Amino acid sequence: MACGVPHRFVVAGALPSMDGERLLRDAQKICETQICFWHAPGAAPAKGLAKRVPFARYVFMLHAVDESYGGLEHRNSTALIANRRDLPRLGDAKTSEGYTTLLGLISHEYFHTWNVKRLRPAAFARYDYTQENYTDLLWFFEGFTSYYDDLLLRRARLIDDATYVKLLAKTINQVAQTPGRLVQSVAQASFDAWIKYYRPDENTPNLTVSYYSKGALVALCLDLKLRAEGKTTLDAVMRGLWSRCAGGPMSQEDLLAVLRELSGRPWTGEIQAWVHSTRELPLKALLSGQGLEVHEEPAALAQRLGLRSEDAGGAVKIKTVLSGGAAQAAGLMAGDEWLGVSLAAGRGIASEWRISKLDDVAPLLGEQKRFSALVSRDKRLLRLPVVLPAKAWTWRLACPKRAEDQWPAV
Repeated sequence: MACGVPHRFVVAGALPSMDGERLLRDAQKICETQICFWHAPGAAPAKGLAKRVPFARYVFMLHAVDESYGGLEHRNSTALIANRRDLPRLGDAKTSEGYTTLLGLISHEYFHTWNVKRLRPAAFARYDYTQENYTDLLWFFEGFTSYYDDLLLRRARLIDDATYVKLLAKTINQVAQTPGRLVQSVAQASFDAWIKYYRPDENTPNLTVSYYSKGALVALCLDLKLRAEGKTTLDAVMRGLWSRCAGGPMSQEDLLAVLRELSGRPWTGEIQAWVHSTRELPLKALLSGQGLEVHEEPAALAQRLGLRSEDAGGAVKIKTVLSGGAAQAAGLMAGDEWLGVSLAAGRGIASEWRISKLDDVAPLLGEQKRFSALVSRDKRLLRLPVVLPAKAWTWRLACPKRAEDQWPAV
């Protein structure tokens, strides 16, 4: 039960060591936190809320498998797929990174019960199941849901501040390491989901951006700026949309109307800049303004090179070469097999080493910024000169030492 509403959790494929009681307890906390978010802000979970909840019962259907992940929301249920090793284990009180990911998935799909299955794009007022249905609002419906999935885990006390800001930094770095963010707006990415997001290839990160990840950062920027101005919050805006649209179809104009009503000013400029253009988001200023410490740290080798790869068959298989990176400048291409590294030595003599995984490279380089990558391309052996950039950074966020629950604001 959550706030007086019956909930069931059905699990298939789990290991005998799964701690089902813990999974139920944690899922209940997520459900109660979200019901209160939408229908009784600031209140403790109570059975009286059942009359306000837009469903009479809810079912989670979790299929535990060896290697997969995903979820699909329905009006009063969700189908989930997760790695069975990420489920909580009997006798283990720790919260693993995998279990945190699973809790985030549960939170995400449950939030969709309100934001997607009821609040939904006006273009989806009636679905046409005979063809693709298009909207440029997925940045709101998927992106804002992605913002709240982890934030509501924090409010449910299932993760702490440090874990939350680590997850936030991960999203920020994912978007920052996607060159496509400078090519396509998140609104355009929403509209092109059928032909790009769901049909990815080796060049996808260079041409498009995830409306999940960047949409979550738009929500973050909007929330932090609303809080900085002190008149309202994104929480209140979401509930205002629920009330204005009677839990039904909505448009961007509805969002702008609620923002103006609650904040006392128009937000057309921010939505245009953050959603309909490819300008960078003002993340650092907004995060620092709310007391978060923003640190820049040296990036991992893959980010410094500007590539995405996998270790396969005793070599490094290049999956994607990012625009503007060192790998692209060197002439590396998707599909290349990176076999070895050639380093300059004294008197012009090269020192050459075989590699079987990307982690082999950094110890070989040491402080060197120049080397040659020995690659196999269509069975031809090539030696490609690589120059690492002097600086490449990722973000790390830290909460200042203060009382629990002061950030993020509830």
